[in-house]
Parts: sequence; C-alpha cells; structure tokens
Amino acid sequence: MSNSNYKSLFKATGLFGIVEFIRLLLRIVVNKFASLYLGPAGVGLLGLIENTVQLIISFTSFGINFTGVREIAVNRLSSEGSLRASIKLVNLFAVTTGLLAAVISILFSNYLSKETFGSDKYTIWFVLLAIYFICTSFVQSKTILLEGLQNIKKLILLNIASNITNAVIIIGCYYYYHTNGIIISMILTSIVNFLIFWRGSIKYSTRKINVPPQEIKSKFKYFAKSGGLLAINSCIGLLGYYLIRQHLKPIEDGNVLGYYQVSSILMVSYVGIIFIGINKFYFPKLTQTLKEKDEISINNLVNNQLELCFLVLLPAILLLYLIGTTCIELLFSAKFLPVYEILIFGLVSIFIKGFNYTVGYMILSHNNFKQYFYINAVSDILNTILTIALFKFTGLYGIGLAILINYLMSAFYTFYFVRKNYNFRIQKETKKLLVYTSLISLLIIISYFKFDKIYYYILTSVLFIISLIYSTIKLDNYLFDELLINKLKSFLKINCKK
Repeated sequence: MSNSNYKSLFKATGLFGIVEFIRLLLRIVVNKFASLYLGPAGVGLLGLIENTVQLIISFTSFGINFTGVREIAVNRLSSEGSLRASIKLVNLFAVTTGLLAAVISILFSNYLSKETFGSDKYTIWFVLLAIYFICTSFVQSKTILLEGLQNIKKLILLNIASNITNAVIIIGCYYYYHTNGIIISMILTSIVNFLIFWRGSIKYSTRKINVPPQEIKSKFKYFAKSGGLLAINSCIGLLGYYLIRQHLKPIEDGNVLGYYQVSSILMVSYVGIIFIGINKFYFPKLTQTLKEKDEISINNLVNNQLELCFLVLLPAILLLYLIGTTCIELLFSAKFLPVYEILIFGLVSIFIKGFNYTVGYMILSHNNFKQYFYINAVSDILNTILTIALFKFTGLYGIGLAILINYLMSAFYTFYFVRKNYNFRIQKETKKLLVYTSLISLLIIISYFKFDKIYYYILTSVLFIISLIYSTIKLDNYLFDELLINKLKSFLKINCKK
C-alpha cells in the first residue's frame, strides 16, 4: 500500500466531498421544491428534459471531457508555450461543439417539443436552449482546463459558487413557473455559470497564443477521431435511458417515471463524492502515471483508489439502506416511498459501479477508446433491455435488479480485459475488502425479503456500525498512521488507571 497515493487520493476526494456535501444540501432544498411544485409526473418530466439535453451534448461533444483532460494532463509538465497551445486548442474545440449542439437544438426544436411535452407550442423553449448549450460548452472547457492542471482548489471554489446561485435560480423558477420553469432555470443557470467560470479562469487566458491553422485542423481531427467513439458511447447510454423513460412515462400517469428519476437522484447525488473524485483527480493522475510506464505504481494507484472507494461507499450505502424511507419522505414526499423498492438492488450496484469506474479508466488512460466503447455500448444496451423486461415481471424491484446484473457482467469482463492486457492484479487487502462488501450486500438483500421489517432494520444497523468502525480503522491506518487509534488507547489507559 502506498500511503502517499492514498493520502493524495483521499485529499482530492475529501475536497470534492465538501462540494458534493454543499451540492447535496442544496439539492435537498431544490428537490423538495420540485416535489411540491412539480409533483411525481413533473419530476419525471424534469428527468426526461435533462436526458434529452444530455443526449444532444453527448452527441456533439466528441468526448472532449476525457480527451481534453488527457491532452492537458499529458502536457502539464511540458514547456509553457506547449501547454498554453494545448489549452487553447481544447477551449476552441469545446466551444465549437457547443455551437454544434445549439444548431441541432434549433433545427430540431419542433420535434423535441412534441416528444417531450406532447405539443409543438414549446418549440421556442428548445430554440432558446441554444444559449444553454453555448454557455455550457464554455464552462466545460474551463472545467477540463482545471482538471487537467489538477487545480483542484480553484475548481472547487467555482463549483461552490455556481451550485449556490443555481439553487436560488431553480427554486425561484419552479415556484413562479412550475413545469415551464424547468427550461427557464436551465437557461438562466447556464448564463450565470458562464460568468462565474469566465471570471474564475481569466489567469489562464490564451488570447495571445497563436496556433497555426494547420495545427488546429490536425488537433481537431484528433479530438474528433479519439472522442468520436466516446461521443457515440454517451449517446447510446443516454438513448437507452431515454427509451426507458419513454416506456415508463405512461405508467400510472407518469408516477413510475417520477420514481425512476428520484431513484437516480438518490443513487447519483448521495454517493456522488467518490465518483467525482475518480473523474476529477484519479483519471488525470492515472494518465500521468501511465506516461512513466511504471507497472508497479499503476497497480498500486488503482488498488489504492479501489480501497478508498469501497471504504467510503460501504458505511454510506448501509446508512441509506437504514434511513432510506425517511430520506425519501423528507427530501421529496410520502408519494415517493415506492422508490425504496428500486434501491434494494440499486444501492448494491453502486459498489460494482465503483469497481467499473476505477478499473475501467485503465482502458481509457491507455488510449484504448475502441475497447472502452465496446464495453460501455454493450452495457448500455443490456441496461435498457433488462430494465424494461425486469420491470414488466417484477415491478420496481426489477429496475434496481437490472442495474445490478448489468454492472456485474460489465465488471467481470472489464477485470478480465485489464488483467490480460495490462497485467493488472488485485492486491490482497483489496480482495479482502471486495469479499467483505459482497457478503454484506448479499446479507442485506436476503434479510429484506426473508425477515420482518424490524429484524431487517436491526441487522442493517449492526452491519452499518461494524462497517463504520472498520472503515474508520482502515482509513486511520492509511491516512493518519493510526493516530486516532493511539489516542483512543491513551485515553482508555488514563481512565483505567483512575
């Protein structure tokens, strides 16, 4: 175990955790307003609109959020001129993709209005969304820049500022305009985010950097070719979610679609800290480590990230099993309590998602976009088929079960591929943690279906306490050299003498 790796990974995750905690608190308030002023059907519509917008962005962005970060991370230690040129090229490409998304939104505005709202009278909203796409592409370019340079503190401050202002704008729009406020809020928040990130990244201005047209053409071709598969990948995934949402939309007057949306919010927002840490810090760090071609360091880094991921996720997810119904009722309303049925299998799948993210990024960092595309494309197609099929036969439980089965299949193949091609090995401590997590997950699911509710919650409470103690001890060992344990021992000795 490399403690320096562990500490840097944990520090980055902890810093982003502050942002996610603030985002979570603000999301709680926003979700409460959404459930009150939009209702289950309106919340489902919100998810459908967001899905449509993300589909357009994914289709037009050509995976620049990955290729751009990789480009800047690789050139981070190069000469100032070379780095500045890379930054300018990434900025230009990102904004170009935003303009392309804006054009598509305008051209297909009538169709998007009919598909989303069932009427063409909202065409103007999708025309106005062109502003959203342009502003969002600019923000994305600055986010890529800060991630690639690993300027974590600046990125965090800008995210905190945008999250707070966004929450105020969204709440106001939902309160005054209800479902119409969904798109109004998206446009207004994108403009505000543009201003915040523009002001916060002035020091990285590349206006005076001249890049030859031939180099721009060559690099744009590289970005498009390298990220093209990632763009198709994202589109397949979002198209799958779109089909799922369209399938669920008419069921129970849109309520089931609302349950699906809320389950996604809980599973993504609640544990988003760890996955944002993986995206923002681990991926560029892994890319830099690969450049040094040190196989031992690479294996250590991936195993360190896996352990950190599971140690943080385990008590967090068990806590959500324990207080899930209370959270749903508090954050949304009693109307959304059926969401807990999705979480039974869905929460376990988050562990496997953490494995897939951490190990799967080895493929992306090795620039093997084609293999990464195949794995994710098959996974996204399976997710769509399994969700629709299992929901039909088992109801809401089937939605969570579909995610679990899909992630499991993806995990087995991903591990097989990186073991065979990159000589990746899971270390002893990581294996023990994986087995421990698997057994607890299995026990939770069995107890939910076999035991009375009171015994299920007693068992979950016991497992949560054990996991919290276990994670605390392990993190204390890796991060603080057993400082907490030693202080506890000293405290107990003093009290025993008394």
